[in-house]
Amino acid sequence: MMKTATIWGIIGLSVTLAGCASNTKEDNYREASFELCNTDVKVYSLDNAGRVRIVCADGSKFALKSEDTLEVMRGINIDYCDGEGLGKFTESESYYLFKCKSGTTLSISKD
Repeated sequence: MMKTATIWGIIGLSVTLAGCASNTKEDNYREASFELCNTDVKVYSLDNAGRVRIVCADGSKFALKSEDTLEVMRGINIDYCDGEGLGKFTESESYYLFKCKSGTTLSISKD
């Protein structure tokens, strides 16, 4: 009886770890949304075209067109906002305009 319980425990742990081992695109977006909000995420959605909408508990909102934009936002949060989170983010053809939660507003060139 003890061997059976041990075997089922090992199987359960293996299945759990296997499920955690592979991050999907959705998992990456969800994880990043907590980083970008630096607070609770109120709404998170991903549509079939790959666009993501994030609404933070403090009212900050983001709409991302691609995973590349997400990586840029994460870098901006770390490099310019000291990881405190973004309050606003806008992308044009040539610039990224963003506001850190501290109130600092910056515009940086894409090149």
